[in-house]
Parts: sequence; structure tokens; C-alpha cells
Amino acid sequence: MRIEGPYPYRQGWRCRIARESGRVWCPPTDTPEQALRLAELCLAEIVREALTVSEAINLYEVHLRDIKGNKPASCKATALRMRRFFHPTTRQVGDLTPARCARLYNDLVTQPSETTGRPVSVDTHRNYLAEAKTFLGWCVEKRWLRDNPLAKVRGIGRRKHGKEQLTIDEARCWLTHAMKLIPTEPGALAAALLLICGLRSSEVVDRVVRDLDDRGKILRIPTGKTRAASRLVGIPESIRPYLIELCAGRAPTELIFGQHWRDWPRHWVQRICELAKCPNVCAHSMRGLHATLALQAGQTPHVVAATLGHESPTTTLQSYAAAGSAEASTSMRAQQVLEEPEEGK
Repeated sequence: MRIEGPYPYRQGWRCRIARESGRVWCPPTDTPEQALRLAELCLAEIVREALTVSEAINLYEVHLRDIKGNKPASCKATALRMRRFFHPTTRQVGDLTPARCARLYNDLVTQPSETTGRPVSVDTHRNYLAEAKTFLGWCVEKRWLRDNPLAKVRGIGRRKHGKEQLTIDEARCWLTHAMKLIPTEPGALAAALLLICGLRSSEVVDRVVRDLDDRGKILRIPTGKTRAASRLVGIPESIRPYLIELCAGRAPTELIFGQHWRDWPRHWVQRICELAKCPNVCAHSMRGLHATLALQAGQTPHVVAATLGHESPTTTLQSYAAAGSAEASTSMRAQQVLEEPEEGK
């Protein structure tokens, strides 16, 4: 929903408001400034009285993209999930009562998915619920709702936090096989970046030549899934020459790995898993393994979260690092202190 104009009209000016249901003309005024101000008042009244859920979701998508700075694709995906949760979205925002929203969540939990024919997983419907609560909280901030109608709805079922990860020994074996392939296979290098640097698959395939900076020591991630995803990532010496070689003599805006869909690194992760004869894990699992290893090495959760581009270390600890990773590093440090020899001995 947006204001268009002002446009000349007879002896004055007027604006129109574009809605999903069509365009509505505002009354004419004497000046363009008056027409725009009147249109803003009309828009506020429409929003207060008759804003549909669909229109609110459109505005929320703009908010996520332009105010929060989230990646456009991520904003679009959030909007699609909200449309599924609140289907049908033609009802007015003011009609979203606690009882109706509770039924919408129950429908999501129990009804079969059009894609699989089975109810969605616990993680999926609880993620939808969390996003829906955030969306409605934003509607409360905009004063379209008095209270969040999902505030008292609790998620059903137990989440499965994180993906299956390789053990440390398996990861060493995996990386050994990856390093053998890297000189001739850029895909192996892309897969290794997930583990060594904790990158998302999209962050690997979207990198252009100019993102490799400071003679290959730094990889710039200028934009990402969220604002926290914008960061600088250190590149270790073991793989630095191969990245420099891939970028040599190419235009600054060329993609380092060429044109690939974000599933491309996953293909290479699993191919190397087969060669290393270790469990077949997904690409996102390698990113979680990076968090696990960093925490076990003594890095603080805040530092690891910043490395991964997370807005909160809670996300890192609950959904990425293996359970007990932070505690393991504390235990090992305590053991090292106890085993230190006394001075003079």
C-alpha cells in the first residue's frame, strides 16, 4: 500500500492510494503539499480501519528490507511463510483475535503439507510461530493491534536443535580429502570455506573478486541474511593461494566461483564425505561444526556468533554448536591450569 502523486486535477491537486484491491483517489486540494498531507491522513485512516493481513505483510516485508537491512530474498521468504500461516490473508488485521490465531497455528501443526502430504516438522511449525509472533508484535508497534494475539500461544513438540555434525577426527579426515581436491576442483574449495570460515553456502557462491581483500587475507561479506551478516572473514594461509589464483586477472565484479545455485557447496560437501568415508552431512552442518570447534578451542560465544554473522550468541549456542561445546573448553582450560607445574619444580 502506497501513496501515488500528487497529480494535477482541474484547478488543484490530488493523490491516490494504491491498495491490493485497487486505487483510491483522495479529495482534491489547492497545492501539491496539501494533497500529499491529506493523502497521508487518508492512508493512516485506511490502515487503522481496513488494513488487510496481506497488505500488512507487504509493509512488513518492506520494513525488514529497508529498515532492518535484511537480504531481499530472506524478506520475501519471511513474507511467504506469513502468508501461509495467516491464510487466508484477505481478512483485516483487526480480526486477528487470540482464538483465531490459535486455530491458525493448530491448523499448521495438524494439516498435511501440499508439498509432502504430511504435517510439517516440529522445527518448521515452531519457526513459523516464532516469526508470526514477531510480525504481530510489529503490528502492535504500528498500533494496528492493541495486543499480540499470539502472545500466549505455546509451541507444540520438542525442537531438534542443530544438524548432525562430524566428529573432530571425521572432520580432520574430511578436510584432508578436501585439500587434495582443492588444487584442481574449485567446488572443494567452496566446501572447505564452510568449515574453515563458517560461511553460509549463499555467502560462498555470491562472493565476487573484489571481496577477496588484503592480498587474500580477508574475505568481505558486505551483505547477508541479516544486518549482522555483514562482516570480514579471515582466510587461513592453507587455502589463501587457491583463492588468489581463482581471482587472478578477472574483473572485480566477477563471481569468484562462477554462476552457481546455493546448493552447489552442499554437493561438494557430500561428495567429500563419500570420499572420506564419513557420515553424509549437509553444508549447513559444516558451519555448525565450525562453531563447535571454535567454542571448544576457547572462543567466547559472542566472538563465535560475530564470526558466523549471528545477531545473538543464543542462536549460535542453541542451533549451531554441539551441546556442551562451551563447557568443554572451560573444562579443558581448568584441567590445563591444574596440570601446570609449580614454580621452581
